[in-house]
Amino acid sequence: MTAVSGLPAYSEFVSNPEPAPPKPATRWPFVLITVLGALLVLAPIVTGMFPRAVKGEAMIDAFGPYMTRSSLDGYRDDLQVLDDARTNVLTLQRNGQQPGSFDRVDQFVRDYPEIRYRMSGMIGAIDDNRDNYEKLAAVPPFGTLPWLFALPGLVLATAGVLGFRQAQAGKQAIVWRSLAGLAAVGLIAVPLFGGLFQASPAAQPMLDDLRPIVTHDEVRTLQGYFVTIVAADGELNSRYTGAVRTAHPEADLTGITTLEARWQQMTSRFADLIGAINDNVRNFDAVVALNESTRPLGFGAFRGLGFFYLLPGILALAATVDGLRVPSRVLAFSRATSLRGVRK
Repeated sequence: MTAVSGLPAYSEFVSNPEPAPPKPATRWPFVLITVLGALLVLAPIVTGMFPRAVKGEAMIDAFGPYMTRSSLDGYRDDLQVLDDARTNVLTLQRNGQQPGSFDRVDQFVRDYPEIRYRMSGMIGAIDDNRDNYEKLAAVPPFGTLPWLFALPGLVLATAGVLGFRQAQAGKQAIVWRSLAGLAAVGLIAVPLFGGLFQASPAAQPMLDDLRPIVTHDEVRTLQGYFVTIVAADGELNSRYTGAVRTAHPEADLTGITTLEARWQQMTSRFADLIGAINDNVRNFDAVVALNESTRPLGFGAFRGLGFFYLLPGILALAATVDGLRVPSRVLAFSRATSLRGVRK
């Protein structure tokens, strides 16, 4: 029997069986991407990071003028001027050149060692953390950090959900995978180029050292010291110096007159510092609370901040790359289809 022209021979059916159609595309990468995206969106909400980070940014900006070498040297010079003025008074008293009693000056002489100790300790703690402060100030503005979690997280969650749907339909969902990949790269870039790994170790010691200082109780103590110094200066200027000069024209008043010459600048600097501390107590408390929000995990939030961006970014990128690989069955199906087209 003659074969019907144009129909494939039986041998072609035997030697070239029709390959099975490809299965639906891999879906687990989209599940992982969706979960990571949801966690990134929820994390700053659960930890209260949005308002706390804004307060942290405000605190960093407010403390800037007081964390410089020149500013701290100025405070030390001011304390030395107060030291010299007290020494001058003690010398006059010891030489019998102080005529009468001056209660406010006497209180200053009596209280100043404690004042000096507390204020030197505060300035020393600030100075010890200048490098830590500079590292923290160099990172992206604190107020943006929660958004750098939430926005890539929202992109990942959206890409994961929509990509999963296309994968169920047997599609590769290249657009959604690419979008997820871009978000993942962004997450990885934040700590690497934002200096988070360099800044992370700086946060804990700075918080520990400033915690005893940035409190309302400490502010009230400093304000009390300031009142003592202001009262003493007022009495030195209005009564003390004139009385000494009248009774003992030859008396040395160098320490006291130097204090008078520096008084306006000195009081302005100290008032600004105390005001900055007072205005940022709540901001500081918010930063401490943010750092403690991950303490149940065994570490402070700032210690792991860089990894909170890097690890989800790596996982999301790995899932995206895995999803972009073309399954072997799809390749086989494509080759077989191409061969049949050539035969025809």
